[in-house]
Amino acid sequence: VKAGAEVLKIFDSWAGSLDDAAFEKYSRQPAEAIIAKLHKACGPVPVICFPRGGAQQGYLDFAKTKGVSCLALGQDADPEWAAKHLQSQVCVQGNLDPRHMVTGGADLISESQRICETLSGGPHIFNLGHGITPDADPENMHVMIDAVRGRKTKAA
Repeated sequence: VKAGAEVLKIFDSWAGSLDDAAFEKYSRQPAEAIIAKLHKACGPVPVICFPRGGAQQGYLDFAKTKGVSCLALGQDADPEWAAKHLQSQVCVQGNLDPRHMVTGGADLISESQRICETLSGGPHIFNLGHGITPDADPENMHVMIDAVRGRKTKAA
């Protein structure tokens, strides 16, 4: 934040491997503590939390976490469920499967458009469900951006 970041993101790559009690103790509660300390030190900067692999209940619990501005969803999260259960509480980010950045084609276009349409009724930041892999085709990034922006596009 002091270097100019306008939004911060907390990644918990192992959240999905935890049972409910451990998820609360080792993922949600620490995130809440980090956000509280961050806000005390830097003011109310927006924070995105990504409890990767979090089950539906985990996402619901995180949505109620004090200071969370947005929840990032992995590619395993159902956008229809998120639209129905999360977007009234919090912005959602995600959740295109990163494999589409490798395979490209019509599936990349249609899935990008489906996610945007499904999550269009509330606050949404389009993103991948988890990072770009080294075997991704950079041309597919252009295809995805055009699809998200609603431009006519040709599959790479």
